[in-house]
Amino acid sequence: MTMLDQLKPNKLARIVEIDEEHGLRQKLFSREITEGSIVRVISSYGLITFEIGRKTFAIGCDMAQKIRVIRVI
Repeated sequence: MTMLDQLKPNKLARIVEIDEEHGLRQKLFSREITEGSIVRVISSYGLITFEIGRKTFAIGCDMAQKIRVIRVI
């Protein structure tokens, strides 16, 4: 397992855990970023930009460091 901010572009991963800190899980849930979602990183320069399904999201590195993922082949 690794954190979302450590994934390289075009890699797929499944979100397995989101830290509870400062209501982060609820903030991400409201944007449809949930545990079990498959993400594909688009860019990790500056903001972490990624896709879940056909939707694109961008979050800060500090937030991405609190999202634990497992790589999907």
